[in-house]
Amino acid sequence: MGEKFVFSANEAERKKINRYAHRCERFWELDFLRGFCVLLMILDHFMFNVLAVAPYVNDVLGTHVLESARAFALRYDQSAFIESARFVVRCCFFALCGVSCTLSSNNFTRFLPLAAIALFINGASALLDRWMNGGFLVIFGVFHMLSASILIFALLDGAVTLLLRPIKDGAKRRRAENLLRYLPSAVGLIFLVLYFTQWGRLETSGGYTVYSLVRASGNRTADLLTGICIDLAGNSPFVGSADYFPLLPYGAIVLAGSFFGRAIYHTYHKNALRPLDGAWNAGVCFVGRHAALFYLGHLIAVPALVVLGALAERIFF
Repeated sequence: MGEKFVFSANEAERKKINRYAHRCERFWELDFLRGFCVLLMILDHFMFNVLAVAPYVNDVLGTHVLESARAFALRYDQSAFIESARFVVRCCFFALCGVSCTLSSNNFTRFLPLAAIALFINGASALLDRWMNGGFLVIFGVFHMLSASILIFALLDGAVTLLLRPIKDGAKRRRAENLLRYLPSAVGLIFLVLYFTQWGRLETSGGYTVYSLVRASGNRTADLLTGICIDLAGNSPFVGSADYFPLLPYGAIVLAGSFFGRAIYHTYHKNALRPLDGAWNAGVCFVGRHAALFYLGHLIAVPALVVLGALAERIFF
């Protein structure tokens, strides 16, 4: 179980820093945290379906599916605790993506399937938005942001590799690499500091939420490009988007999260939690190992279950 780790050191160094001496291993705690975050996201989106999808389905079919849960879902959605929990879970999930970037042998290959999913979501959400009369369009959502962030990490990490090539001395190269591999996390941390000091702030009233100080210009084309890079306030093309995660601050969190991957999972201490692994975490770790599939799948499965429930009520009751 756990995130994959691919060694770049030679055989002797690998055995020295890894007492288990596996070429590829997984870190159960990373899968567990990722899976736990995904399960909480699925719960959150289920509540969204109770509030937004079920009423529409009931109007079309003349049914009452999940009507009794609507009052609870509304209290859930308006809870300051839930709003703060959403912020914490998102930050944790995005930081874990950054950790995974440091453990991958090829982040370009990780970028491609996520980008393909993002493009699929664009088309599918546009059709659903038209069919459901608005509220479902996704322009630059979580898959777009994650794929772009992974690509940025790959480019920065690739730049480090190029910078290391002229260094022929082995000891000097290792020292330089140990320092320069933190470049993506340094970039992420710098942009997070800039964002929360210049371009946005963290609101605490009513739960932790990010509030942007950058206003939309009113030019749709310019705001579309700007809004991909940084969260926009005001009347931007992203208003009403069902899923909106710009690179700032969220992509910067991915890059900053890579710090923990370098500082922990490229050292001897990476196996510190291995003795706690066991059957107790198997289910959540399974979700974490296939996080993208579960996340994408539930976006289809949960609304489908609402529709099936309404159809069953109409046919049998």
